[in-house]
Amino acid sequence: LVKKVLDAHQKKKDMIEGEDMWLIHPLSPEHAAWDILVSLLILLTVITMPLSLGWEELNELFYDMNLAVDFIFMLDVIINFCTGIVGENDKIIMDAEYVRRNYLTGFFVTDFCSSVPLDLILRSAGIDSVNGTVTGTKQSLKMLKLLRMAKLFRLFRINRLFQHIKRAVMAIEEALNIRVSDGFTKLMRLGIGALVLAHWIGCFN
Repeated sequence: LVKKVLDAHQKKKDMIEGEDMWLIHPLSPEHAAWDILVSLLILLTVITMPLSLGWEELNELFYDMNLAVDFIFMLDVIINFCTGIVGENDKIIMDAEYVRRNYLTGFFVTDFCSSVPLDLILRSAGIDSVNGTVTGTKQSLKMLKLLRMAKLFRLFRINRLFQHIKRAVMAIEEALNIRVSDGFTKLMRLGIGALVLAHWIGCFN
């Protein structure tokens, strides 16, 4: 039994590359919970955005919530610089320099662009509606609506949610000794996509 425990411990150590152990482990429960929170906020943004684009009064209603979500997304950008990554063969890479370089050449630009609190900046510049009174030109407001679409870049990160769902399904399979079809997560992804598409079409019709 002791040998099995030591072998398992050694295998776990062999799965880690790098010596920057202060980095957040990408498979830790805390990081999984954060990823799920961010993914749910992305879905919330996708649901509320067409409402905000279609009805300016609803954008006023969602203003505080959108601002809070933007700051959480900005915090997520910072956390991504401090989180190890899962490399090839499921190796955990805990090398700070490699992690930073990988993020800067990967999702950083889309994450940063979708995290900028545009409503706050543009309201401060006087080209948003304040208390229902339009303070900018029609052209400015049309540009504002297009700029808000930048938040859709966050959809590229929704895959993290499905990765955690897949791991949860694998854990359930192992615990209950059952087999769940690989099509389960694909069907779930397709269903969510269809609902979101129907919601957007309904808002703009």
